[in-house]
Amino acid sequence: MKKKAVVIAVFALALAAPLAAFAAEDSGKDLCLLNSDNCPNRQMDILQIIAKLKSEIGKGTRIYTPDELNILNGKLASYEYDLDQLQKN
Repeated sequence: MKKKAVVIAVFALALAAPLAAFAAEDSGKDLCLLNSDNCPNRQMDILQIIAKLKSEIGKGTRIYTPDELNILNGKLASYEYDLDQLQKN
């Protein structure tokens, strides 16, 4: 009986990580913008990145946690600063 319980527990734990990753992919979050995970070899210019960040931030707390929104807002501020510096030169 204990052996069955251990086998079931190990099996459940083995499935937990892939299921959590699947849930994150299916949540509508752009993980590439959020933390540079699952990024295909897509090339966006700075204006496209800023537009995408604004779009993702606009989804708000129905998609992202407050901490994730802070990360996206920080990245947006950084890209807007970079764009401003490029336009000055």
